[in-house]
Amino acid sequence: MNRAIDYINDHLKEPIDLNTLAEVSNISKYHFHRIFKTHIGESVAAYVTRIRLERAAQHLQTSKMPLIEIAARVGYRSQHSLSKAFKKQFGMAPSKFRKMEIYAPTPNDRGQAKVGEMDPVIRTIGSFYLVYTRIIAKYGSSKEYDRAWYRLLEYAQEKGALNDRTEYLGLSFDDPAITKNEQCRFYACITVEEPLKPEGEFGSLFVEGGKYAIFTHKGPYSGLHGLYQSICFDWVPKNAITFGKGISFEKYVNSPDEVSPGELITEVFIPIQ
Repeated sequence: MNRAIDYINDHLKEPIDLNTLAEVSNISKYHFHRIFKTHIGESVAAYVTRIRLERAAQHLQTSKMPLIEIAARVGYRSQHSLSKAFKKQFGMAPSKFRKMEIYAPTPNDRGQAKVGEMDPVIRTIGSFYLVYTRIIAKYGSSKEYDRAWYRLLEYAQEKGALNDRTEYLGLSFDDPAITKNEQCRFYACITVEEPLKPEGEFGSLFVEGGKYAIFTHKGPYSGLHGLYQSICFDWVPKNAITFGKGISFEKYVNSPDEVSPGELITEVFIPIQ
């Protein structure tokens, strides 16, 4: 399932069929469909369609990209076919959705960024490997997150993958303003020096290096959503930034087991050109 989900994430603009996903997962087509629905809660077709349309919704709200380009980026052959599917999913045309203010409309409503938070360090980073476990739940749900991190660290310890160079990262794939809370995907990750063979609930990712803007947030993790909004709607347009092809991620510099919520340090990495 990890291989299939990662394949879908990376190939939204391409045709995705059940045979390909079954082959990627090394599971028979019949069993793959059944196992996927059991673990994810949706059929393959429903899941792929939803992810594509939610990605289109993100583009509509955060960019001025023409609809025909958005359609190509999320795997639709024409803007008409995207519009038809989008209206069925969201109950309105893409043009109407683009005009909606689904986010707090002003910086004051979103909350002011703390001093220094909007002054990122620009750095080129090298490629690296991750091992992860997936959480599908409301972002920050303590029960699911605590279990996931515990299981991940237990697994890494068993494999001898933890050392003083290990970094703790988080990957968020969805926008809670668009995706239902119970369907938001988060990967709890640690860096590893060599890729680990995927096993059970644990997957492996290669993150290609590149140019990143690195923002530093001090305080509870609940403040990260406001920081992301400030980045997208204030920092990006003000500085005429173009996003890069890399993946955004969070690096947890310290741990809630070690410091109070107000002393937590999180670095947010945003790929840029």
